[in-house]
Amino acid sequence: MRPAAGPARAYHWALGLAALVVLGLYGVLSQGGFGGTADSYSYLSAARSLRASGQLLGPDGLPYRLWGPLYPALLSVFGSFGAIRSLYALALLGHLLLWSRAGRRLLPGPRAGALPLALALSTAVLVPAKFIWSEPVFFLLAAAYSGALLAWLRTNSGRWLGWATLVGCLLPLQRTSGAFLLVGAGVALLANGAWRTRSRWQLVAHGLGCASGEVLWSIHAALAGPRVVRIPGGWSMLAELQAQYGFVMLRWFGPLAAGWYGAVPYAWWALGLVGLLAWLWPGGRPGRVPLSSATAALQLCWWLVVANVLGHMVAVTFRLGTGGVHDAERYMAPVAGPMLLLALARWPAAGPVRWRQVLNGLVLAAWLGYSALRVGHNVAELRLRPPLVGPRR
Repeated sequence: MRPAAGPARAYHWALGLAALVVLGLYGVLSQGGFGGTADSYSYLSAARSLRASGQLLGPDGLPYRLWGPLYPALLSVFGSFGAIRSLYALALLGHLLLWSRAGRRLLPGPRAGALPLALALSTAVLVPAKFIWSEPVFFLLAAAYSGALLAWLRTNSGRWLGWATLVGCLLPLQRTSGAFLLVGAGVALLANGAWRTRSRWQLVAHGLGCASGEVLWSIHAALAGPRVVRIPGGWSMLAELQAQYGFVMLRWFGPLAAGWYGAVPYAWWALGLVGLLAWLWPGGRPGRVPLSSATAALQLCWWLVVANVLGHMVAVTFRLGTGGVHDAERYMAPVAGPMLLLALARWPAAGPVRWRQVLNGLVLAAWLGYSALRVGHNVAELRLRPPLVGPRR
């Protein structure tokens, strides 16, 4: 879908404003330094040992292997407070620009302008940038992979598939959950019969190239130390995780207080997740829509979201991650871009009816206003958190 000449100026104004907003919020958020959790110490230890000895070592002196190696490698280069701050700023800005570019091609003019603002005000995307976490750069890589694959769907250019393969190889090296996004993309391509109309050899090379990073790192992790034994959480934990992910994703679209999660039966949040994902389905029968169509592109976005949800539900159930509402939002944040894009694509069109146009405008203003209040509240609270890495006094 080519952007019309009329809304182009409004889109660029919205994109410019969104860039200023996200950089301004991030500047305030990161001014006092970056906080940390247990995995932050592992990242920093591996980065220091890589600079000192060329080896990735954890805080206990054993080989670093529980998370991907790319983020510690980046920290070994961007080691100072100012360098990390600049790296995160570029990652947030790149994430915003890449998903906004995708939205401009897939959404009608006014909605394409709303997407950058929604992304800039996303609490899920901004909050991880307060910590020594791998998420901000992962957001950029996920957006780059998705953007390159969407461009390949539209143009059938091997150059775009090559870029997608390169970034796809890096995804699980930055965060192991990158494998979920790769699986989602693979399912989307298989469901739409890409092997029937596109080069099968290119698709095979893309799959092998994307998998190579994860496979090589998994072999290294298996050889570097003893196997970690984890006891699965069982069906009850799986159901609770579904409720957590339903709550945090519904919270992106409406004012749900944190205390409501425990006050309402988990089944309602779990059903809410199913209902939300069902509503976001962009329509079109899989395998019956042209790969170059907007519908096929939106279906790819949908599969990325679903694979990320299901992958984390299984991984956390098998103790490969942690539970809780805050971690749930952290895990879902990489698919905030496609989620918001799908929501704007599925919102009923007002058409020429004046009262519907006014109503849609009011709903959009209320949603963005709520998002602004929520992200502003989190920035105000987190900016005072004691830093793990901070500016020199």
